[in-house]
Amino acid sequence: MIDPDALRRIRTDRGLSQRRLATAAGVDPLTVKRIEGGADAGDLPLRVLDHLAGCLAVPVQDLLRTRTAAAPEDLVQAVGAALLAHGRTTITRLAGALAATVDDATHAVAGLDAHLAAAGMSLARRHDEIWLVPLVDTARTAPADRPLTLAEARLLRRIHRGEDVRRVLSGPDRQFVLPALLRRGLVVDHGAGPVVTPHVAASLATA
Repeated sequence: MIDPDALRRIRTDRGLSQRRLATAAGVDPLTVKRIEGGADAGDLPLRVLDHLAGCLAVPVQDLLRTRTAAAPEDLVQAVGAALLAHGRTTITRLAGALAATVDDATHAVAGLDAHLAAAGMSLARRHDEIWLVPLVDTARTAPADRPLTLAEARLLRRIHRGEDVRRVLSGPDRQFVLPALLRRGLVVDHGAGPVVTPHVAASLATA
């Protein structure tokens, strides 16, 4: 049986309305509304269940299971290590990479966030996407102690020019260069895309 809470949460995380999900899955919008309302979906054809899971990019099991227990501590640690190593990612990718369900990965993210404040960090989230952000001005607390690499300087210039680099970043820029600029406090990202910090903007304006 489909878990209505899981379906609603995953659909919302993907930024889909009930109507858009229903259209993509080839079912009546009222079907999705009834399932999320707790109606028995036991007679739902398997192909429709497969279509719903495919549209949401999750395994079918994630729509059937109800995981209420806290995530194992080792999964919380694995999520933290993955975020630190790779920067911005999604809960769906984390679940796949760590061989966990989306529900377990979501619980692990919540468990991790509960411990980050003591380390001066927090988790930012937009739909399925998550990333680490500092709670303090890292430019003041951890000034850069090395020159920028050529790749870092180029990306910093592009961001300063106002380019929306999120959709055109190369793999290395996304995985290594942008996270390095964020860690050094040269750029910040509050969900609308990376922007240079005021002191960097002032420095580049006179360069």
